[in-house]
Amino acid sequence: MGHRTRKSKWSLLLIRDADRRVKQFRVSGRTVVFLPVTAALAVAGGFAFLELKATTRIHELELRLAMESAEHDRTLTGKSAEVLTLKQELLQLDEQTDRLQSRMNELNELEGKLRRFIGKYGDGTGASSSNPNIADSPPHSEVAVSAFADSNPDDRLSAAAMESTIADFTELSAMLDELAISMEANLRKAEQKRAEMDAIPSEWPTVSRRLTSGFGYRSDPFTRKSTFHAGVDITGDIGDPIYAAGDGTVKEAGFNRTRGNYIIIAHRNGLESWYMHLSFIGVTVGQQLQRGDLIGKMGNSGRSTGPHLHFQIVSSEEPVNPLPYLRQVKED
Repeated sequence: MGHRTRKSKWSLLLIRDADRRVKQFRVSGRTVVFLPVTAALAVAGGFAFLELKATTRIHELELRLAMESAEHDRTLTGKSAEVLTLKQELLQLDEQTDRLQSRMNELNELEGKLRRFIGKYGDGTGASSSNPNIADSPPHSEVAVSAFADSNPDDRLSAAAMESTIADFTELSAMLDELAISMEANLRKAEQKRAEMDAIPSEWPTVSRRLTSGFGYRSDPFTRKSTFHAGVDITGDIGDPIYAAGDGTVKEAGFNRTRGNYIIIAHRNGLESWYMHLSFIGVTVGQQLQRGDLIGKMGNSGRSTGPHLHFQIVSSEEPVNPLPYLRQVKED
């Protein structure tokens, strides 16, 4: 008979105190072999679990980081868009500021022109009657004009922003446009009034101021009879300059046996000024003239007894006394 092979066994002795019994444990060799393996597997499993948990945590953190990065990118994109919008708005405000400053400069120029008109022509310009804010009160707009009168452009813009109740540039620009339109209209009225005044034949037509004959009835130097003298006679020397008494258009220029060399200038409102007995005519029919323009020279042509200018004003085809029109009068 064959012999059975005995399995090897391991004995573990547990010795406690000297007076106690020794305990013996028998384990098979297989158990002794598998126990370290099992422990190693357990340890390895623990490490694997920890690694898996760490990997999962890392993935979670990476996902969270990616989400936060995407959110940050979106926020950064939004902020960049806001910055770009603010830059565009700032550029628009700068452009509006430049336009407003330009309009205020134009208003200052218009105000200067109006004040020069008022200083030269007084209330006669009609500017004060059409708009009392121009002549009889402070400047037309205390916000857009007076506040900037004695400051530099930057200070004037700041003053306008502080003193005005208008906070929006568009409204302020509209206000300045309305103000400019009003001032331009008043300036046109003043210029029209000036043109009407310049058209009045009130400028002395000669260098000499000496009158030898007035307006009205007098003794005719040729017939010695009382006749009506329709103008005034201004003495002088042959060749003395003759000037236009006001703005107008040359209506007639030529020679007449009675008038001699003569010129007739048509002014506004049916007024005409006549210049007779000239030695030289320096204008042509249809020519536009301004007050003080040289039109001819004094002479002794026509029905005349000596060098002089017969100056006559006709209103609505009727002769009127020229003296009330002339600025300076000196009679002999």
